[in-house]
Amino acid sequence: MEVGLHRSFLEDKMVDLFSFKELEPCYLKATYPIEIGNRKIEKGEVLATFDKIQIGALKEVKNFVAARGGFDNRAHVYWETTKELPLSFSQGVFSKTQLALLMNSKLVDFQKDDPIPVLFSEKIESDENGEFNLKEIPIRLFLYEEKTGEKISFGLDGKRVKIENPYTEVVAQYTYNYMDGASQIQLGKRLLTGFVELEARTRVKDDTTGQVVTGLFKIPKLKLMSDLSIRLGAQATPVVANFSAVGVPVGSKGSSYVGEFYILSNDIDSDF
Repeated sequence: MEVGLHRSFLEDKMVDLFSFKELEPCYLKATYPIEIGNRKIEKGEVLATFDKIQIGALKEVKNFVAARGGFDNRAHVYWETTKELPLSFSQGVFSKTQLALLMNSKLVDFQKDDPIPVLFSEKIESDENGEFNLKEIPIRLFLYEEKTGEKISFGLDGKRVKIENPYTEVVAQYTYNYMDGASQIQLGKRLLTGFVELEARTRVKDDTTGQVVTGLFKIPKLKLMSDLSIRLGAQATPVVANFSAVGVPVGSKGSSYVGEFYILSNDIDSDF
């Protein structure tokens, strides 16, 4: 009895107690050549870095199979396998590439002089000659008298508009070509058709010494799940993007795994 207690005490002393909290940075790496906007990304290259994560969560999903029999059909032997590893995190700010990944939508870069039709509206008053200038050159224009809402006929020369009546307040609604370059996210056109690889870091703190070291998560086969919801408005809080993905098993039968967690011997992100 005394020997058993002594052994348990020694085993407890040999166990390192630790805790961890933040999950950053989080890297997504390509597992096959991918093109995002004008970037051509090779296998193994980082697609995006998430380094402003607010909340992150990992939850292992397992399959349990039991051999049952005898009295009350009780379970005698259990087989346990990991089915998948769902991952989710929230981030309040994001890049164009991150947003495209969150939506799993193709990203296309427009260069300067590539026309993008934009609808614009402005209120303006005509001068003593019934003329005024628009902010942009319209490709299609509609004019309305502000007080009555009636449509007004006009003459157009570039940005210069002429109507019959002087000193008249009008509403101009028109479409013009924006030519200063942009990035387009094509919703419904998939960016990724396969899997990506995840590598993320956290800081692990020893419960006894207070020493901080680096913890390293690796998920070699991760499927992005597009489920972005955005709420906009004067009373809405700033947009928070929720990122969802699922890690799936890799490896041969009997030695498959979903992810790996390493506790390094030091803090590789420390400045000291």
